[in-house]
Amino acid sequence: MSTTVLETQDSAQRGSQQRPGAGGPPASRVVAGLTSVAVNFVAPLLAYYVIRPHTPSSVVALALSGLIPVVYTVVIAVIQRKFSAVGAAGVVLFGIGVLISWACGGNPLALELQEPVVFALFGLACLVSVAVGRPLHQIILRQMGRTNPHYAEIANRVPARTSMINTAVIGLACLGHAVALIALALTQSTSTFVALQRPVGLPFLIVGFGGLFLYNKWQQGRRAAQSDPAQSESAR
Repeated sequence: MSTTVLETQDSAQRGSQQRPGAGGPPASRVVAGLTSVAVNFVAPLLAYYVIRPHTPSSVVALALSGLIPVVYTVVIAVIQRKFSAVGAAGVVLFGIGVLISWACGGNPLALELQEPVVFALFGLACLVSVAVGRPLHQIILRQMGRTNPHYAEIANRVPARTSMINTAVIGLACLGHAVALIALALTQSTSTFVALQRPVGLPFLIVGFGGLFLYNKWQQGRRAAQSDPAQSESAR
């Protein structure tokens, strides 16, 4: 989640530095992004409705369809020989959700609440970090900067106020997403939850991350204008 925000900021910075008419992102990144969306969002939804008529309960269908992104994460990790903390956390959380559901007599609610609970905890962590004056946005950037100097450079360049705003917006977007999905899981059947999970939850993330992208792009333009008085004067 946070990595998505960092990549959004990075792409905005690169976009402001590109010459007019310069090409967009490499085709490989576009393909990778589309594949990720298909595997994590589209495939589980379709798989649930294909599997459900052939399983004794909705929880079995939900668990089997949820295995698709888990298997994909493991396969990519093996092929690339690169450990992903986020991917590993997803695999562990899925396993915990299956165990809790089994312990509760096959109740699918544990699997349905797996994602919103993670988003809720991360959103709360973001807001708490803002309240104590240590925004997670800056902390994550610096942690990533230990292995990639590019992120360390971004961390040094981003003003503290911008990190506070970024973290607050991320926290609110994640909490909104989580609350919407929790309400959906508690009030609707499993089939309805699976069908409406993305349409109900994603708008909160789209608005939040889209707002962050526009805000950071505006900030970059403002800093560029301040560093180039001639450009600022001509803009008037």
